[in-house]
Amino acid sequence: MKRFKINDSKWITSQGYRKAKFATEDDLKQKGTLVQIVEIAPGDTVAQHYHKNSFEYLYVISGACDFEINGESVPLKEGDMLLTEPGDKHSVHNRGEIPFRVLVFKTNAIPDDTYWS
Repeated sequence: MKRFKINDSKWITSQGYRKAKFATEDDLKQKGTLVQIVEIAPGDTVAQHYHKNSFEYLYVISGACDFEINGESVPLKEGDMLLTEPGDKHSVHNRGEIPFRVLVFKTNAIPDDTYWS
């Protein structure tokens, strides 16, 4: 068993968000998989991007956002789940007053697989 705590993780700041990896492919014994939390501050936006290889399974932990995927606006809130597939162009805007936190399970993940469009 492995236990992961959000406050014990090292956060990495990127373009409009920060993330903390909790489980890597070594932890999960499966190449190309990882689990991370992504946090977007109130009013912040993650610009449109896509992944050529990665699938992202998203579970909303807290907050609310406007998630745009392939030109369709999808409001997300706590408890919602969503899957993005390779090539899906998506962006996120935190429209709420608290940080938007999402648990992300990635499969087929490879380094440098984020393409800003």
